[in-house]
Amino acid sequence: MSDNLSPEDRRKTMRAVKGKGTKLEKRLWAMLAGMRLKGWKKNPENISGKPDVIFIHPKVAIFIDGCFWHGCPQCRRKLPKTNPAYWERKINRNIELARLHNEQLQQDGWAIVRIWEHEMKNTAIIRERILSALQYKELRPNEQTTPRDPTKESPNP
Repeated sequence: MSDNLSPEDRRKTMRAVKGKGTKLEKRLWAMLAGMRLKGWKKNPENISGKPDVIFIHPKVAIFIDGCFWHGCPQCRRKLPKTNPAYWERKINRNIELARLHNEQLQQDGWAIVRIWEHEMKNTAIIRERILSALQYKELRPNEQTTPRDPTKESPNP
């Protein structure tokens, strides 16, 4: 299937893709508010990897990874036909950055919850994962946790 936009129009469209305040983030924020959870912050700039949400105490970082942008192994979305080498490098770099940020956060004592875009369809499971991470860190505040490796783990159903 060929692109229905000119290269210049495609470039403008891709540049307009938001990094903060996305629909997925807004759904997550609404879910957290609905759960009546306190002490979370949106898009902190001073935390490694710039999580979408953090709980300062008990140090839980939550990321929502777009299936295309972060190379979801379940969705395996096709690369654009225009400049596929660029897109492959970009997505592989995003995967590597997620891994590096996970390592840094883990070393700093953070629990990490990574949510794939497609997982937001099942909010009950997402709620459970967030509550589990919060409870785990409250019971073991100084213990390092093992984050999900987006390159190796198959996504939750």
